[in-house]
Amino acid sequence: AIAGESLTATLDPDRGAGIFALHLLSAGESMPLMPRVGDPSYDRDSSCFLMMPYSNRIENGEFRFSNRKYQLQGSADHAIHGDVRRRPWTTEESGPGHATFGFDSRQQRQVNWPWPFAARAEYRISEYTFSSRLTLWNRGDEPMPAGLGWHPFFSRRLRPGEDGVRLCFKTPAIYPDINDTRIPSGPPRPTETEEDFTRERSLPTDLAIDSCYRGYDGGGYLVWPQSGVRLEFDCSSVCGHLIVFNPVSRPYFAIEPVSHANNGVNLLAAGDDGCGMRVLQPGEALEAQLDLKVSGT
Repeated sequence: AIAGESLTATLDPDRGAGIFALHLLSAGESMPLMPRVGDPSYDRDSSCFLMMPYSNRIENGEFRFSNRKYQLQGSADHAIHGDVRRRPWTTEESGPGHATFGFDSRQQRQVNWPWPFAARAEYRISEYTFSSRLTLWNRGDEPMPAGLGWHPFFSRRLRPGEDGVRLCFKTPAIYPDINDTRIPSGPPRPTETEEDFTRERSLPTDLAIDSCYRGYDGGGYLVWPQSGVRLEFDCSSVCGHLIVFNPVSRPYFAIEPVSHANNGVNLLAAGDDGCGMRVLQPGEALEAQLDLKVSGT
């Protein structure tokens, strides 16, 4: 765990260098900004996992790049969320308020990606800010498509019996999903009323959302009105897409800053230059930082 005066994060290098809890300590009370893995009401195996060397899904695990066709494992689930989140990472540095973890696909077995890559995750707590910085390197001899992102789950309520959470994010466009597969079924379109969080509004427990937004400006916030706690996002411009996942009747939801759209590598092959998928040359790196800033305590 790393901790500051008001924030505590539990990290696990053995499972993807992910976050297993993020709590706010205020007036002697511990409030779960992210739910803690192992709590009876939480049925996920991570509070926030990292997505590299790509985020979200690749349709049927198939794609073309540089005039070659590739087939990944996990095609039935659309080769979801990259291949680092359940693998062991190496602790490179650790202190009371910071930790750094490293990953090298060349030291792992059967990594589900055609190119060798390395990654680093740096975490830091400073007063009321929790920071995470990700770096992804191409360690091969050829260019490779690349992307990254965070998949944090947040608590719908910070205390039992509270009303819930409100959201505000500037995301002007959304990818249609008429097939209900989380694979874009067409180019992005303007958001409709129930999809639009440009103005602050509540996140209903009975509204199912699992959508990919385009044009994310890197900001936005969550607010728990009854607790008076506000959590602001400050994310690198690399992450121009945002996933909102709101499962029905669950005590949690996810807001995911990512560098590219779902099925980004296939969108890139189809000529969508705005899909966010990068091409890294040998030795080149992709970097992004996410700061979560707490106020109102």
